[in-house]
Amino acid sequence: MSIKSVFSSFAIAAATLGVCHGAQAQFATTLKVSGVSRAVQATHAPGDEDRLFIVMRTGYIKIYNLETETLNSDYFLNIASQVYDNQNEQGLLGLAFHPNYQENGYFYVYYTSTSGSGDTYVRRYSRDGDDPDHATTSGSLTLLTADQPYWNHNGGWLGFSPVDGYLYIGLGDGGSGGDPGNRAQDITNQRMGKMLRIDVDNGSPYSVPADNPFVGTTGDDEIWAYGLRNPWRNCFDSETGDLWIADVGQNAWEEVNFEAAGDDGGRNYGWKCMEGDHCYASASGCTCNSSALTDPIFEYAHNNSGGYSITGGDVYRGCAMPEQAGTYFCGDYVTGNYWAIRRQKNGSFTSENIRSQLSPSIEGFSLGGLSAFGTDARGEVYICSHSQGRVYKIIPDAGEVDCDYEPPVNDECDGAIALSDGVNEFTTIDSNDSDFGVPLGCSTTNGPDLLSDTWYTYQAPCLGTVRINSCGSSDFDARIAVYSVNGCPDGNSGVYACGDDNCGTDFDVEFLALAGQEFKIRIGSADGNTGSGQVSVQCTPFEKPCPADLNDDGFVDGGDLGILLSQWDSDGPADLNEDGTVNGGDLGLLLTEFGPC
Repeated sequence: MSIKSVFSSFAIAAATLGVCHGAQAQFATTLKVSGVSRAVQATHAPGDEDRLFIVMRTGYIKIYNLETETLNSDYFLNIASQVYDNQNEQGLLGLAFHPNYQENGYFYVYYTSTSGSGDTYVRRYSRDGDDPDHATTSGSLTLLTADQPYWNHNGGWLGFSPVDGYLYIGLGDGGSGGDPGNRAQDITNQRMGKMLRIDVDNGSPYSVPADNPFVGTTGDDEIWAYGLRNPWRNCFDSETGDLWIADVGQNAWEEVNFEAAGDDGGRNYGWKCMEGDHCYASASGCTCNSSALTDPIFEYAHNNSGGYSITGGDVYRGCAMPEQAGTYFCGDYVTGNYWAIRRQKNGSFTSENIRSQLSPSIEGFSLGGLSAFGTDARGEVYICSHSQGRVYKIIPDAGEVDCDYEPPVNDECDGAIALSDGVNEFTTIDSNDSDFGVPLGCSTTNGPDLLSDTWYTYQAPCLGTVRINSCGSSDFDARIAVYSVNGCPDGNSGVYACGDDNCGTDFDVEFLALAGQEFKIRIGSADGNTGSGQVSVQCTPFEKPCPADLNDDGFVDGGDLGILLSQWDSDGPADLNEDGTVNGGDLGLLLTEFGPC
């Protein structure tokens, strides 16, 4: 496969700013927000890097401004009069922004209503005109409702898939204990214990996607998956589209389920035949340990080393800890245990208990009442405390990293970039494999793998596009990792380009480099097979016309940077500030290092 197209939009920033921070083995947390009583979700609107939206079970949504680090005094949305939250599992439980929110202003909420003393409602609301800090209840639309026979097990999550754009809705089994109505296994006229999938862009108030698994059969058309007890806080991986479902157990086991992007749907996750990976009770529609059931990828027992009520998490896609790309965080509401789960290249999953790292926070607060994880628009992960009314942020143990892509340049490695295929490619190579070395040119050799500390260092021979190409043997898949070694205050570096060579397909990594810029590369096995291959490093000189205004030393001044920037600025030549820097960032400062043309 080629990551050329994926990487192109980031290449300029990576090459000029450098990418910092080596492997971070530890995490920490820092307090970000207080005064958000009964917080159950923290999320962001697509394309909005300034705001974190915090859902409060009592019927309010508030905004935390990430730039000013302040909580707005008024509400983004107030529907408290419509929300029934008489019990802990009731209330305003979920929020999802339409993928085109910046254009249409639509967002969707899931709540238990005063109607029916706790029946489920999914409604659409809108942003109030062009005011990003306020919503309006005018013109709201009810998409669907569901009768709740008991107060508990309401689920409450909803989210848009980054792959198909449809809205997914998670409902619990209707409550009580042991699913007395076998609702989770009933796929006819029963939405309880299901994951629904609907198209909000067509139909009135929605339509059913034609490829839903039970369309045209005896099952309800909206059902995407079933056999769930109380899916609490699910998520889509924003990069891969994989779906992670955390399902609260009955009295013995808690579980996390995984559904890869592109799945055909129709999966049966086993409740109430199974609780976690263990038999629970007889039920029509399923048989314990049947191959027709989908087993969880992670579970833990009811005890103090595990917990008693799982809170599903989110997948890290931020810039502060690029080596953690693809890590899924989750935890337990009761015990305060936290786990980092990682999917390996062979499809297996590993887990690590990180409670000692996340609690207490660096301010000394012990995290309690874990109700949700969430992400901002930059992929950084947050933790909601229901009992404390607080929101914390997961950060590197060395301290918080500024990833705002704003001036001043290189403040804590501003603009760090990590590209990943979502399976933690830098931790899955067997160190006993025989792997590609990295000679300059294209000669065959054996060399270090991706676990090795040995790197090959090169200097870009020109100002232009550096291309690293893999030409491996037919039985050997290669992986390329490119590290910058410039521009890092702490002398460390981080990955900014990587990918696989799938036996004969064109694979290359390209990035813009300065003349003489040093970078490191290493090549390793992507499939565990031994073998040898070839790698070439080439540089194509920059071909754009030089800026007209040059200082006597041949360096670029502020005058005509727009010409140089026009090749990667989608809006045309960049506008310059009076000090010669580029609007929207400080890239212009670093471009002055380009040297003579």
